[in-house]
Amino acid sequence: MQEGYLDQRLIGRQLTIKATYLTDGVQFYGIFYHLQADTPLHVGDTVEITAATSHGLHVKPV
Repeated sequence: MQEGYLDQRLIGRQLTIKATYLTDGVQFYGIFYHLQADTPLHVGDTVEITAATSHGLHVKPV
């Protein structure tokens, strides 16, 4: 399996921000990721994952 495959499968996935996502990160496939965005994120926002990096998942509001 190619390196980063699981991370790349997350691109395009949408999620609704919970308080724990902002403090602890979000978990997919047993891996915790920190969320990064160009704008402030708030509980209840719906976001889409646009990139996966070594620093976490980059998301944008939809």
